[in-house]
Amino acid sequence: MRPNLYIVGGQKCGTSALAHFLAQHPDIALAHNKEAHVFDDPDMYYQGPPQWDKAYQKAFAHVTAPTRYYCDATPIYSYLTELLPRIAHYSPGARVIMMVRDPVERAISQYHMEKGRGNEHRSMLGAFLAEPFRLWRDNHNLALDAARRCHSYLDRGRFLTQFQAIDQAFGPYEYIVVHNDDLRYHHHETLARIFGFLDLPNHSIVAEPVFTGNYSQPSLGQKVARYYAKARLSLESDLIAQFKHREQ
Repeated sequence: MRPNLYIVGGQKCGTSALAHFLAQHPDIALAHNKEAHVFDDPDMYYQGPPQWDKAYQKAFAHVTAPTRYYCDATPIYSYLTELLPRIAHYSPGARVIMMVRDPVERAISQYHMEKGRGNEHRSMLGAFLAEPFRLWRDNHNLALDAARRCHSYLDRGRFLTQFQAIDQAFGPYEYIVVHNDDLRYHHHETLARIFGFLDLPNHSIVAEPVFTGNYSQPSLGQKVARYYAKARLSLESDLIAQFKHREQ
């Protein structure tokens, strides 16, 4: 039951919605709780295939019959680029779907999420300004409360580095990039494109909301934080805009 389909990409980019939709296809089985977190688990980081096999047997224990695709939808795999070569070696021939979103909007959404979880006590601007120091201080710490997981607001939006790492690990024909706006506003066309990439027959799946966040009117400090994020991620924003296949 080794996965042969991975959904990766930016946190808060619609990976949960996509996993929910794809799990409704009769030829796709989704890992329990969607995100198996095998390769980024601090206890599994230095393990090897025997231990990973056991973890995935548990993640797919609910699958009672063979299927075409076993899907692990753990977004952080693409951000932790050092994981990608070992994933590709473990799952040769696997397909990868990379979900993206405007990196500024993604960063703001992550900030609100971490604020709501109680993991962030700084203002939005303060958090964005403190991010480089937080990441430097934690270095490559993979603890569940480490900065790479909780405070990587702008850094996670540097998608070009992730694209390059996926391309190098899996090859240019084994992954596609899906913009969340396409999934949100052109649901059926986008799923048909994904099923075509997976060489699966199209399957009608009812559209549902991709994002449900409802934030209050931004304060002056949050508006300044947005301008700061735009300045830091301008090239990434231009890059991601090119992956929209259709206008709203």
